[in-house]
Amino acid sequence: MNHEELFGLLQSEYPKMQGLTGGWLLYKATGGQGKRKLTLVPPDSEGYTGTLIRSMTGNGKNLLYIVPLQQEFDLTPLPPDAVEFKNMPKAQCQTCKVSLPLHILALHVQECTESGSSAEDTEACQTEVQIASVQPSEEHTNTEEFDEEKLQCPICNLKFAPYFLEIHASTCGERSKNVTDMDEIEENKIEEEHMKSVDDVLDAICQRVEVEKQFSILISRTNILERGLLQWQRQKKNSPTAMLKVSFFGEAGIDTGALRKEFLTEMVAGIETRFFEGPPHQKSPRYSLTDFDSGLFRTVGEILAVSLAQGGPAPTFFSQWAYSYLCNGQINPTQLDKNTVADSQLRLLIDQVESSTEQSLQGLTDEILNCGFTGAISVQNKEPIVRAITLHAVLRLQPILEQLKEGLQLYGLHLLIKQYPEICQPLFVLGGDVKVNAEFVMASIHPQLSEKGTSKHQVELDLVNFIQDLLYESEEGPEHLADEDGPRSITPARFLQWITGQGHIPLLPSEKKDFAVVVKFNHNCEADFGNHSICYPVVSSCAKTIVLPVKHMKSYSQFRMVLLEAFHLGQEFNNV
Repeated sequence: MNHEELFGLLQSEYPKMQGLTGGWLLYKATGGQGKRKLTLVPPDSEGYTGTLIRSMTGNGKNLLYIVPLQQEFDLTPLPPDAVEFKNMPKAQCQTCKVSLPLHILALHVQECTESGSSAEDTEACQTEVQIASVQPSEEHTNTEEFDEEKLQCPICNLKFAPYFLEIHASTCGERSKNVTDMDEIEENKIEEEHMKSVDDVLDAICQRVEVEKQFSILISRTNILERGLLQWQRQKKNSPTAMLKVSFFGEAGIDTGALRKEFLTEMVAGIETRFFEGPPHQKSPRYSLTDFDSGLFRTVGEILAVSLAQGGPAPTFFSQWAYSYLCNGQINPTQLDKNTVADSQLRLLIDQVESSTEQSLQGLTDEILNCGFTGAISVQNKEPIVRAITLHAVLRLQPILEQLKEGLQLYGLHLLIKQYPEICQPLFVLGGDVKVNAEFVMASIHPQLSEKGTSKHQVELDLVNFIQDLLYESEEGPEHLADEDGPRSITPARFLQWITGQGHIPLLPSEKKDFAVVVKFNHNCEADFGNHSICYPVVSSCAKTIVLPVKHMKSYSQFRMVLLEAFHLGQEFNNV
């Protein structure tokens, strides 16, 4: 749904918007201290779209406010027969026999009763109203049907009867700052939720993001991981539960989602390398008391939680035993073997013990004793020595995992992991191939082609074929592209990240449905740049769009040269 379609729909739903010509914007209300502060919901480059509305309202669960820019809405109360009320449930006043919408009837009953000419009629009317309020009709005796008539509070997402919702909303934002109280609130919310899939979990934590607040990170692209961790810990004004907003030094890009996703992609990849070790997708936390003392593992947990809740990649690199500890806080020694050991030095020690002789084993005495083995050091005890090393390698990581769990408490994520361990497992332990490949990128590409049968249409199809060839060649290796191998050699995932800001398959249900990479074609770049010998594709990560200069990409060799140069030189956000 584009901006014009949305405007038409709003006009049909809210007739007072008909004739509005001065422009309008959407705002979202924030909670707190019994007040409501409206915060702007910035439109995309193409205006307000169905995808943006779905994201900002939590799939329709939160309220947005329409604010005209140059006019004022008529705030005169609507009459009972107004067209806006045509779909609302109505009931008849038992005094004057007039049918009114329910929310108007509640006030009308009092006025109608007070203006009655007879005290007996007044008493009868009050008696009937009282009975109606105590004994619900038969159609409301079913609990599930009654719950469906309740409305959801946009702040806490709990449901209340329509007549009570306004009263509740006036105080809903007044939250206790006591951590224990907040934990109890989160537990109560989770008890009311019933998670059936990973999408339900992601939806739940996504809705708990405080979109009206900002958690701002301003860093350089040099050493993103270490600078990002430092700036994350320095933030004091807002909690990481707020919407993450990222800016890079010297770049004009405004973060409407793409910069955040790029930052989270780089941070999660850096966290895997810096703070975890072991075989791919079976890693355990790296033992570092220095990082533990600095609280970095708590920060790591917070970043992983934010990544899951705000459109970043899933940290699917945890080993099974590490994830099990996050779920239940226990280590089952019977499930551990030497393959559980991720520390390279301890793995080397295990190999040395297993291949040692009686004499060489004595040379390893200090290392073995440091691992907690108290038996006789001899070749007959190789198996219990290896067992002691294994337990030492795992048990010493408990305080680190506990600190990691503290960070995962954002959005109540850790409570969800504890309550739904099997459902949440694919978010932390790799269960299948979810890597971005050429096939996924091509399936996500939506080229805006000219009319069929025209010469432009055929040229545009050739360029789409060139993209497909480039992506499949990149999967075979950089040597097929004459592309220098390194951290920025082109791959399907990096190509996707270059255009959209994210190098992973979308996780959030709100993003999965409408995820697309739009490819546009510029057939007349001279009109934009005058006479020139070369120009490059223009990428808009926020709109997930790339514009290809057709004139400079007539052959595959030209296309490859121009696009690879643009990829290597155009990693920064320099357009607003």
